[in-house]
Amino acid sequence: MILEQSPIPLYFQVKKIIKSKIMSNELKGQERLPSESELCTEYGVSRATVRQALSELMNEGLIYRIRGKGTFVTDSQGLKQLSLKGSIENLIASWEGTSSKILGYSEKKPPSPIAKSLQLKKNQTVFLIELIRMIPKGVFGHVFVYLPSNLGKKITRDELTESIEMITFLENKLNFIVYRASQTIDVALASQTIAKNLQIKPMSPVLFIERVYYSRDGKSLFLTHNYFRSDLYKYRVELTRT
Repeated sequence: MILEQSPIPLYFQVKKIIKSKIMSNELKGQERLPSESELCTEYGVSRATVRQALSELMNEGLIYRIRGKGTFVTDSQGLKQLSLKGSIENLIASWEGTSSKILGYSEKKPPSPIAKSLQLKKNQTVFLIELIRMIPKGVFGHVFVYLPSNLGKKITRDELTESIEMITFLENKLNFIVYRASQTIDVALASQTIAKNLQIKPMSPVLFIERVYYSRDGKSLFLTHNYFRSDLYKYRVELTRT
């Protein structure tokens, strides 16, 4: 995989690719990474570039090095996480003043990390709603909504409209209540498709938010992957001392 020349530094591109593999569980805890020379060959970059990428991943606690043995992925329990609390009502309110354009609605086999997050049985499919979100200034978000097949099959394409607010729509249509959501925020590099829909250059940095929505009994209801333009979308958190 030879990286494309772009304004994004090569070390950052390598870092994000490896980090994506770790966060998606493609690279598992305690798994050994390829050597520096192997990574240089795989991505077509210099050893200095690979070392800088690995150094940043180590600083973030995602990997660690054992002298004479190599570099390994940190177990998930070894990662440092910060928990911030919000409300489902705030998520619903975040759709106010926006419109949506549905790009597709289809049934497919989910990637294994999504199947795991949704607590799916083996070979169970999902329904994928793909849409873009817009404000008067333009498109600011590309969203993927993953629904277990037993829920997704209850929705028709015609019901997905420009004015839809996803949480309330799904609650009313599928007769459940979202009790809580788990959210992960990261930085990603826009793929060709996402860049086209967000009207930015491929490999541009975008804000990536994964949300898994749960019922009161802890059952996962649906999952969303959200890619946002950083110039049109800001994530603000207010903190107070307890």
